[in-house]
Amino acid sequence: MKRQPTPRAGAAAIQPTSTMHRKPVTHPLLLVLLVLLAALATTPAHADYDPGVTWLERLDELHVNADATHVKTTQLLLRIDNEAAVEGNAERRIRYSGSLETLDVLEAWTITPDGRRVVVAPDRIRTMESTDKGQAEFSDQKVRVVIFPAVTAGALLHLRYRITVHTTHFPGHVTWSLHYAPGMRYDDARVRISHDRAIALKVGTRQVAGGPVAALDTDAPGTVRYAFTFRQPQAHPPETGRVEAKDFAPFVHVTSFADRAAQAAAYQAAARPKAEPTPQIRALAAEITAGASTEPEKVRRLYHWVSRNIRYVALTIDVGGFVPRPAQAVLDHRYGDCKDHVVLLEALLRAAGIESSPALVNAGMAMKLPELAIWTPFNHVILHVTGLDLYLDSTARFAPVGTLPDWVMDKPVLLTASGRLARTPRTTLKVNQTLTRVWMDLTPEGGVRGRSVAVMQGPEEVDSRSAQYDHIGISPQDTVREYLQRFGETGTGLVEAGDPLDLDTAWAVRATFQLDPVVNVPGPSAMTIPVGVTPGLLRAMATSSQPVLRRFDRYCLSWQHREEIELRLPPQVRIDRIPAGTRFQRGPLRYSATYRRTGQVVTINRELAADRTSHTCNASDDADWTALLRVLQRDLRGQVFLR
Repeated sequence: MKRQPTPRAGAAAIQPTSTMHRKPVTHPLLLVLLVLLAALATTPAHADYDPGVTWLERLDELHVNADATHVKTTQLLLRIDNEAAVEGNAERRIRYSGSLETLDVLEAWTITPDGRRVVVAPDRIRTMESTDKGQAEFSDQKVRVVIFPAVTAGALLHLRYRITVHTTHFPGHVTWSLHYAPGMRYDDARVRISHDRAIALKVGTRQVAGGPVAALDTDAPGTVRYAFTFRQPQAHPPETGRVEAKDFAPFVHVTSFADRAAQAAAYQAAARPKAEPTPQIRALAAEITAGASTEPEKVRRLYHWVSRNIRYVALTIDVGGFVPRPAQAVLDHRYGDCKDHVVLLEALLRAAGIESSPALVNAGMAMKLPELAIWTPFNHVILHVTGLDLYLDSTARFAPVGTLPDWVMDKPVLLTASGRLARTPRTTLKVNQTLTRVWMDLTPEGGVRGRSVAVMQGPEEVDSRSAQYDHIGISPQDTVREYLQRFGETGTGLVEAGDPLDLDTAWAVRATFQLDPVVNVPGPSAMTIPVGVTPGLLRAMATSSQPVLRRFDRYCLSWQHREEIELRLPPQVRIDRIPAGTRFQRGPLRYSATYRRTGQVVTINRELAADRTSHTCNASDDADWTALLRVLQRDLRGQVFLR
C-alpha cells in the first residue's frame, strides 16, 4: 500500500484507490520535536483565517456495478478569493491508476471576474507520471494536470471529470471515502451514491446530512440511491502536530465489506499464497537461524536479515498497490515495499516454524479506524509474530527487533490472518529515552574543549540511526558545523557513531569538539551552559510553541531525556555563583535541573519527561507544555558567574 499524497488546498480528501507502503525513514536530527511538541513556526488560529479559496459548488457522484467496478464523477466550482491563492490553485491535479482506471476530463474553464468564460485548451490538459519525490518507486499512478487560463483573484474555476474503475484491487469489493478538509470553506457540497442492488453496500457519514433517497426514473430497475449535502462556512487554520483530518473531519464512507473480518479475509486470500516458503527460502532460513535455540533469537536474526538485505522500493502497479509479489521474487530481486518485506519475512519465519500475520496500519498521523471497513486510513503493513505478540517493521531499516518507529506505535491494526483488531504498543518512558553525557573544559581564552556521548533507546534510537546514516559521505566538519549552528555556536569537532545498519550492536553517538570563546575571561563575566556537539534536545524544545487556539487533537508521544554535564573551569577563574536549579511537574510533564559546585567543577543534571497514557493530546496538554516552557527557558538562561 502506498501513502496517499496530501490533498491540494481546497480539496475534499477522496481516497478510493489507496495503496500500501511504509512511511519513508527520512528524519532530520530533531524531527521528533516537530511531532512531540509542535514546531518552531505555528499559525495563530485567528477567527478571520482565510484559506484564499471557496468551494461554491462541489458534486461527487459514485455508481457501483454488481461486480464492484464503479464510476466516480466529480464536478467543482472554485472561487479564487485573493491573489495569494492563485499560485496554488491555478492548476488542478487528478491522480488515478493507469492500470485499473481510466480518466476523462469532461469540462474545464475559467470564468474571469468580468464574466468571460475561457475554456481550457486540450493541450493544457497534460498527463504525467506520479512518483514520490526522492523515493525509489515503480508505479502506474498517473496525474492529469488541468492548467486553467486567466486565473486572477475573483476568478471561478469549473472542472468536471470522470474516473472509471474497470478493475478492483479485490474481486467483488469496493471501498470509497470522502473527507471534507477543515481548512476549507464549502458553500454547497453534495454527494450522490447509487449502486446495483446485486451488490450489498454499507454507507456511513459524519456531520453530513442525508441518507437513502428514491431511485431516478432513468435508473436501472432495483437501483439503490443515497444523497447527502454538506456546508462549512468557516475554515479552520492549520494546527501544528495535528492528527490527520480523517480522525475528525466530516465524511462519507462506502464499503462492500460486511465487517473488518471480511476485509482481512480479502487481503489474506490474496497475500497468504505469496508467503509460502520455497526450497530456497527454507534453505536461507536454516542458514540464518543455524545455532539459534529459541524462537525470539530466530525472529531477531530473520528480521535483521530482511531489514538489512531487502532494499525498499515502492511498487504500485496494477493490483500491486495492495497485493504483494511472491516471497521468492522479493528474495530474488532483493527489493520491495512494505507488503513485499512482510511477505518475505512471513515466509522465512514460517520456514523456521514460526507463524505470523500481516498487520494493516496507518503510518501517518491517523490514530483511529472508522466504523465501516474501508481501506482508509490503512497505508502500511507490518508483521505480527503471533506467539510472541511482537510487531516487526523491516522497512524501518534502523529499528532493531522489538522496536517500532514512532509513526506506527499506539495505532489500531487489522491482523489479516485472524481478522482481529489489535493495537501496537505505545511509547513509554522505559522504551523511548535518551541520555546525553558531556564533559567540558573552559580554556583560559574562554573557549571550550569537550566530549560527549548520547545513548538512545526506542524510536529515539531509530531517528538517531537514520540521522547518522544521512550524514554518511558528508564532510565531518560540515556535520559539526550543522550541530553548532543550531544554537549560535562555532568551532570544530568530530562525530563518531557505529554502523547505523548494524542492529545487533547497542547504539551510541560520540563526539569531541572545540568551541570558539563562549565567555569573556578574565571576568567579571557570565556564561550559559554550552550545548556543543550533542543532540541539544532540551535547547531545541525550549524554542517550541503551540497554536493560540487548538480545536483538534495533536499527535504526541511519551519520552524521557536526561543530560549530565560536567563543566571544569581553569584554576585562575573564580566562580562567584551558579544557577539555583528548579523542579516542575504538571499533568504528564516533569522537569528538574540541579547544579552543584565542587571546587572548579560545576555539575549539571537535567531531566525532562512526558509520561502519557496515549499518543493523542489536546488543548489541555498544550497548556501544560506552555507552563513547562516558562520553567525550561528560564532554567536554560541560567548563568555561571565568573571573575
